[in-house]
Amino acid sequence: MKTENCTHLKALTFLALLAFAGVLPAQTVMLNLTDMTPHLGQKFEARLIDKRTLKEVDRTSMAAIPDAVFSVNLEGEVGGSYFVDFYADLNQNGVYDAPPADHAWRLSADNLQAGNNMVNFQHNTTFTDIDWRYLLTLDFQDMNPHVGQMLGVRVRSVTRVGKEVGRVYVASIPGPEFTVELPFLELGHSYLVEFFADLNQNGLYDAPPTDHVWRETLDDVAGDATITFVHGTNFTDVGWTNLLTVNLTDMVPHVGQLLELRVLENGSEREIGRIKRMIDVADLAVEIPGIQDGKEYKVDFYADLNQNGLYNAPPMDHAWRLDLKDRPPGDASLDFSHNTTFTDIEWEYLLTLNLNDMNPHVGQKFELRLVETDPGDDEIARFSMPAILKPHFIVCVPGLQVGSSYNVDFYADLNQNGTYDAPPTDHAWRLPLTDDEGDETLDFDHNTTFTDIMFPTALRELHVLTSLTLSPNPFHDGFLLDLQSEQPLKLDISLLDAQGRPVRSLARAFSFTGESTLEFQGLSDLPAGTYFLLLQNEDGAGKVKTLLKK
Repeated sequence: MKTENCTHLKALTFLALLAFAGVLPAQTVMLNLTDMTPHLGQKFEARLIDKRTLKEVDRTSMAAIPDAVFSVNLEGEVGGSYFVDFYADLNQNGVYDAPPADHAWRLSADNLQAGNNMVNFQHNTTFTDIDWRYLLTLDFQDMNPHVGQMLGVRVRSVTRVGKEVGRVYVASIPGPEFTVELPFLELGHSYLVEFFADLNQNGLYDAPPTDHVWRETLDDVAGDATITFVHGTNFTDVGWTNLLTVNLTDMVPHVGQLLELRVLENGSEREIGRIKRMIDVADLAVEIPGIQDGKEYKVDFYADLNQNGLYNAPPMDHAWRLDLKDRPPGDASLDFSHNTTFTDIEWEYLLTLNLNDMNPHVGQKFELRLVETDPGDDEIARFSMPAILKPHFIVCVPGLQVGSSYNVDFYADLNQNGTYDAPPTDHAWRLPLTDDEGDETLDFDHNTTFTDIMFPTALRELHVLTSLTLSPNPFHDGFLLDLQSEQPLKLDISLLDAQGRPVRSLARAFSFTGESTLEFQGLSDLPAGTYFLLLQNEDGAGKVKTLLKK
């Protein structure tokens, strides 16, 4: 593998890749710029973003702006509507920086007509952060065995712990040598680039050797990059997942409003992915990767009708739920036309934790959990990965509710025994999050101010147990446990100490349906401190609540 700076665009553009699938002929957007004197000699880049999908369809660049008046061409489709993004590299560091470090703008080119479509721009200081993405060019060579076969390519972010940031399909590999362009890269991030040739031509991904599958890596992106791949037989099963496309039409009442959408796996209620974007046009498409054959899903989404930036139950906001079930293998799509059959989807917000300077822990296990502290002391969500791959990485966990407060507890397994140990054996930290106001982002720089977070062993979630409350908490001699279950349930109930070690069995094979109250007494002999109440069914799924003993 060779990785190098890409100084020009390959002839086979992203738009040309789409042409393999029968996309309409391209039409030209001519961007005419005037009064660009402040940027003479500076690098210039422009791109075209489809308002329907928010995908880049074309880009162009020049090493130095030659004159105060000049034009560039970008290719779109007849009837398409686009954002025209462009910037001048004011600080001349060779990469995009958000204004005012560089000067950047966004214009629109709507409902393209056949031929040339003029977009005129006179230099001004009304800048827009266009969140520029860098271009990865995959240069394929010696692909003779796969000419005529489908090619699937996806890019997953190592920095964002495996999140897929984009994919492209080529319906038919055109020849032994060709290029694929992937405009998905963020500066400073690292990636896995995974691709397969559909050798058995069933239109699906199959683990090798049924299909031929490869993985390349791209570390610490410094700008546009090229990977040259020469066909070989060193295959890797990349665990390809399918793509869900949700096509929304007639969203006229919500143009200009925020849209949020998430996909939940039925049964586990695990969130597969989410997207947050503006509704820029009445007909739009949203893509979520990660669905698997044989599983069923719920698709929840809402339009922020009252435009307060948060979810409110209908009719204040308009919200819907779709079901994805009984489908054939492979990628899937759902079609939705705006209606007034609303559903309260009880939206949860996203916690994003940016971790920096984690060099001492590269290669070590990392775990995080989100614990609601007001009200209660409940674990809301947890995240685990077997090894920290880069000193800088980003973890996203859904589960936040507006107005609630949380502890964000996390640790690196310094002694590498596979479980949590109190500091300094492992390094552990706690970040408070008070009175949540929606999606939240926290930044963390590695330090040695450790906290014993008493991280309990993970359990599969016991979803049928819908309510669990303790009183009093803190307790002295005993406490009441109120339970509510959606179906008949048999539980073992025990008390664990702060290190997760059993200290007392409280009930075995306790059976109930609906609502039940249990009283536990005779606990005054226990030392004061923190305990965990563990409720576990016959299948090993369970729930943990934190107790304080006075």
